[in-house]
Amino acid sequence: MKKLLILLTVLVVAGSAEAKIRVGLKGGLNFASFPKSNVYVFDNRTGWHIGGMMNIGLPLFGLAVQPEFMYSSKGADGASSGYVEIPVDLQWGFKLPLLRPYLSLTPYMSYAVNSNMPMTDINKWDGGIGVGAGIDIWKLQLSIKYFWGFGKVTDLLGSPSPQNRNLMLSLGIFL
Repeated sequence: MKKLLILLTVLVVAGSAEAKIRVGLKGGLNFASFPKSNVYVFDNRTGWHIGGMMNIGLPLFGLAVQPEFMYSSKGADGASSGYVEIPVDLQWGFKLPLLRPYLSLTPYMSYAVNSNMPMTDINKWDGGIGVGAGIDIWKLQLSIKYFWGFGKVTDLLGSPSPQNRNLMLSLGIFL
């Protein structure tokens, strides 16, 4: 066990010495909704997101980690909220001469900072997972992701309580 930990530590240290770090800005559209049920019915909502990103390219197997700090509007018409969000994009891709296509898995945490519902009526913390794909072309990054929120939005709308669902189309630029 000790040998395995030492080997992993050496690989991480060696890999971080060759890691390529890029910083940039990102924004785009959200297509958000709550799942439908017989208890609540809301229309889908188109919103937006904007924020910063830092892409850390690792020399291991085409991996990259991309933590982000975003403002994102989610929810549905009638029950929408704005969230400060911290997604951590785990990317696997391969480098071609002018571009890098990748697949991603993205756990996230978010905190509601505004809402068209009273803030005392909503659960402010949310978290979930996203899956997606993207492509880096020179200093640009195009991506599409679908997110499943695990937390209840509110307890007022009955059971089962709605959870955030969100399709994000993003354009990023590395500085």
